[in-house]
Amino acid sequence: MAMFSKKNLAFHKKPTEIIKLDLNENPLGASPLAIAAGQKALLNCHRYPDSHGNTLKKSLSTHLNIAPENITLGNGSESLLELIVHTTLNPLNSAVIPRFCFAGISKVLKKAHIKIKHAKNELFSISAQCLLDAIDPWTKIIFIVNPNNPTGSYMNKFELHYLFENISKDILVVLDEAYNEYVEIADYPNSISLLSQYSNLIILRTFSKFYGLAGLRLGYAMSHPKIASILNRNSLPFRINAVALAAAEASLKDKKHIHLSRLLNRQEHAKLSKGLQNLGLTILPSHANFLCIDLKSPSWPIHQQLLLAGISVRPLLDYGLPHFLRISIGMPQQNQYFLTILKKILIQTDSNKSC
Repeated sequence: MAMFSKKNLAFHKKPTEIIKLDLNENPLGASPLAIAAGQKALLNCHRYPDSHGNTLKKSLSTHLNIAPENITLGNGSESLLELIVHTTLNPLNSAVIPRFCFAGISKVLKKAHIKIKHAKNELFSISAQCLLDAIDPWTKIIFIVNPNNPTGSYMNKFELHYLFENISKDILVVLDEAYNEYVEIADYPNSISLLSQYSNLIILRTFSKFYGLAGLRLGYAMSHPKIASILNRNSLPFRINAVALAAAEASLKDKKHIHLSRLLNRQEHAKLSKGLQNLGLTILPSHANFLCIDLKSPSWPIHQQLLLAGISVRPLLDYGLPHFLRISIGMPQQNQYFLTILKKILIQTDSNKSC
């Protein structure tokens, strides 16, 4: 389109000049306390880190009111997904996942040659009954991303309770709660409280999203002590670097940064939603730090035009959603610039169609 010159192509810009609204990162960045703690840890980088991250486990234990024996640390949620799959499944087993959920789960399952059963959930919701209907005699695990990525929908506590009351205790339920800290809705499940009731529950969380430590790769799993013991025994020692351990522990203590991160997301989520609606776009209800929009036409050309203007968003073709874009919530000026550019693109697109 004429309004964008080739000299402004995103791949000709420095990464710091690109407005990144594609990976659901915290636009505020990491906590100042976390940065300071990480810098201090570098002074001892010639020493090996805590082999199993016991100090961080104790901090998480206090922060979440859970025993350290329930916790397993990993290099991001993806490494924990791999650990769970390789520890609990074999190629004769099947796994149930909802449609349109985090692509990393399918990749891990395919790599391990596990048969995938897709639950046919309706209208982007996460239905317990649809998950139950997808179970076959070989099913050993169910994965739920809650809130879901890329749609932002969620499974409420009543649906989750129904699921547990109607499945075999031999089937593991893995709840990936990467965006848990952003949720502010009454019927979202308090999953940690369920660990004492259901020994087949594993909860995954991360420091990559809300806590702004994506570059340090640190996630954690919470499960029954028997499962946690198995996962920890099958994990390599020294798997988490000292900088990540120190930064994560400090980030849990920074109440101001936690408050500001939540406040910014709440305010900008509302503003960006309204701005997109004013453009006549359909937005899926989202309870995370991103919005999923339906363009009603192929999203790839729009994605490319946004790149020309230096804005990176996430097209969802690989999810089977060719008309959708996922937009991370950015800083106010970033969100406003995105809306301004998107409006120009949509006007030009409509003009081209009418010619």
